[in-house]
Order: sequence, then C-alpha cells, then structure tokens
Amino acid sequence: RGRGAKQRSFILCAVFAVAIAFVGRADSAFFDRVRAGLSDFAEPALTQIRGPVVGVEHWIDNVGGLFTAFQDNTRLKKENADLLKWQNIALSLENRLHRYEVLLNAAHDPVLPTVTARVIGEASRPFIKSMILNVGAEQQVKKGQAVKDERGLLGRIYVTGQNTSWVILLTDLNSRVPVMIEPNHRRAILTGDNTPAPQLELDVGDGPVKPGDRVVSTGDGGLLPPDLPVGTVMQDGKALRVVLFARPGTSDFVNVMNYSVPEPPLATDPVPATAADEPKVPPATITAGIAAHPAPPAMPLQSRSPDVPRFDGQDEEQDR
Repeated sequence: RGRGAKQRSFILCAVFAVAIAFVGRADSAFFDRVRAGLSDFAEPALTQIRGPVVGVEHWIDNVGGLFTAFQDNTRLKKENADLLKWQNIALSLENRLHRYEVLLNAAHDPVLPTVTARVIGEASRPFIKSMILNVGAEQQVKKGQAVKDERGLLGRIYVTGQNTSWVILLTDLNSRVPVMIEPNHRRAILTGDNTPAPQLELDVGDGPVKPGDRVVSTGDGGLLPPDLPVGTVMQDGKALRVVLFARPGTSDFVNVMNYSVPEPPLATDPVPATAADEPKVPPATITAGIAAHPAPPAMPLQSRSPDVPRFDGQDEEQDR
C-alpha cells in the first residue's frame, strides 16, 4: 500500500512478463494446449452467448438498410436479371462439359469429407483475429485443415482441442497460402497483412494478371484442397491485392474440409504385370510338347528333267 509495495508489485509483474515471454518462445505448444483447454472449458458458455450477439449484429446491420431500401431493391432486380442470363450460360456449359467427360472417360474429382461447424467466438490472440469453432478432435478435426463458408475460403485450422478449434484467417499477418490466378493459371502466394484484402506475391508463370481475375486455391504442397474460391484481384497502386469472397465477420456456419495428398507407392509395393512381364513357358515344357507331337516327315524332292518345261509365270510365251 505504500510506495515500496507499488515498486515491488511493478518489479514482480515485469519479472513474470519476461518469464512468460521466454517460456512462450521456448515451448509454444504448451500455450497452444492451454488455449485449447480453455476454449473447451468455455465452449458451452460461448455457444449460448453467440446466438444473441449474432442476432443483435444482424439487427444493427439491417437498420441502415431501411433508408436505402428503394435503391437496394432496384440494384437487386438488375443483378437478378444478370444472374439469370449467366445461369443459362452456366447450365449450357455444364451439359457440354459432362458430354466431354463421358466421351473422354475422364475421372471425376473425389468428394472430400467435411464437418459442419458453428462459429462460437472470435479471439485477438495469438493472431490479430481468429475464429473459434465448436468442433475439435472428437469430430476428426486436425491442424492444417481448410475452413470455408458458402462463399469461399476463410482460413486454416491452427489449434484443436477436444470440442473446439481455432482458425487462422487469410487476412492474418502469419497466413501464407498458395493460390492460382485464372484464367492464365498464374501461381502466387496470398500473404495476409492484417487488412481485409491480402497481398499477392506472384510466384510461377508468366501470364498477365489484371484486376477482376479470379483467384482459387491450389493443392501445392498438400496444404489446401485445389479449386476453392478465394476472391478477385484488385489493383492497389503497384501492388496486387485480393478482395476475398468470404466474410469472417458475418460467417455463422462453416465447413472444415478433410483433405490429404495420397501417399506415393513404396518401392517394395508390387507393380502390376505388363505384357512384357508375363511369365513365359519353361523350355522343358516346350521340349516335352515337341516330343509328344513330332513334326511330319518331309516329302522327298523329285528330280526333274531339264527338257521338261517349267511353268513359273515369268515367261508368258514359254508358259503357253
């Protein structure tokens, strides 16, 4: 309560802060386990609180729309007409693609198993912004799995508990995700920088990249499933950024995708036999077959007098 007690408290807090910092740098997995355990403990309370909070957020967002209802209605009618046109084009292309796949006997992409989860909270540590889901190890959720909503990719699982898991978002400073820019198939790295639009670092390829190009995930490195929608390219001065399709602030239910790259066959695995590798008939069997079925004796050659004409078809006059 005196001046000396305040100094001792300040020194004690500083020592504890330095000790925690050193322990965190030395064994970050310990803090991950503690974080997962705390989220598992608080999961029932977070689930109950999340419902009213989301309802209030939606109500507040809709209050501003009351003053722009007419403009929004006009804009939505125009967008609906455009979408109907693109729907007809998409259905035609889908039917054509299906016929091509049937003709070529093309293999279809496998359907990945997914787990539907609910967002029960948001956290600001250890990253700038993370999501907490109500699924964990009991639901076969693992670290590194992709998380998406109905619009596009959100991020990856970072920490898993028994019934909860934490998601590192694409916008986070620690996020690095391989992506592909369509239609030129240009490879790039999507780098989060704590802004709503992450940066693009072009990697492989020489195709042009322009604003409006679509960005999807790739299966490079076995990190994420391929062809997940991510966003569209935008120009920010000399830098390229991506406007994400997904909106973490409004996501309620998400999908956790169980994706893994198939293991390559081992050198000891049996290789399917080819025509050249088929077993041959042993020589002893061939000898026994010849002895059992000998060839017929050769016909003796008959001698021919030189005066007898030969009809060999070479000399027409002589043949006649």
